[in-house]
This record gives sequence, C-alpha cells and structure tokens, in this order.
Amino acid sequence: MAAGLAGLAVASTACGSSTPTPTAAASRAPIGAVYQSLFDFSAHHTLAQMEADIQGGTALKSALQEGASSSLASGVSGATINSLSIPSSSACSTAKVPAPCAKVNFDIMAGTTAVASGETGYATYSSGKWQVAKVTICSLLDAMYSVEGNSGTPPGCPSSS
Repeated sequence: MAAGLAGLAVASTACGSSTPTPTAAASRAPIGAVYQSLFDFSAHHTLAQMEADIQGGTALKSALQEGASSSLASGVSGATINSLSIPSSSACSTAKVPAPCAKVNFDIMAGTTAVASGETGYATYSSGKWQVAKVTICSLLDAMYSVEGNSGTPPGCPSSS
C-alpha cells in the first residue's frame, strides 16, 4: 500500500477534508518506472504485464501484440522521463485522460540512444497506481501504423487518437 501511495501527497480541500492529490515530485519515480517497464522490450515481459502498465490495457491486447512484434520495437529498451507536470482536472479531461493525470515529456530509448525524443504523453492514477494513459499508447501505435503503411486504427484505439 505504501508503494501505491508513493505518487500521492495529501492536500486539504476548501471544506477541510483530505483528498489525495498527486505532486510532480512524488510522482516522477513511479511514472518513470511504469514508462520504463512498458517500453523495455528487451526485458521480455509478458503481454499481461504490458496491459497492466496501460490504462484500459486489456482492450489494447491485439494492438500491443502488433506493436511489440514490429521491427520498430526491435532494440527498444525503455524510456526516460525528461519532465512531468500535474495538470488540472479540466486539462486532463481536455487531453481525454482521467484525473488525476500527469503530462509527461519522455524519450524512448534503445540502449543509451533516444530513438524517439521529446515525446509528449500522459499517465493516469487509478486503482492505487500510475499507468501510461491509453491516449499516449494509441498515439504511438497510430504512428507505427502510419510508418509501416497500415491503414485504419490500431485495435482498441479510438479512431481519433
């Protein structure tokens, strides 16, 4: 339970009750860990582990299988977080991410080389843990589809991701 709360600090609301509110400082390590885990294809983690790292990950099973087996994923060994911020609930909603959320600037790594740098994505806090937001994964899967000449939308992703 303590690990699940690592990304949260307790803040008082106007009516005096306490509600968990994420802070960027406290959230950086757990968000970094989930991004690293998800993008570390060299770790040979299971599809179930990938699904658990993503908001609504089970709905993306087919797309995740395609993405993980893509030649574009070859050599990808993780992600590094460059910066993150905790937007307002309304900004999370505008980004189509449940609040609380974090806006994340990250690099996708192959060893020590960034193969995609300065990417912008989101994480969402749900069920006691941070997860990579579905909109982030769908955006990356859409880009993979485009590069590989596939048409349509990756399975499980909204057509406007």
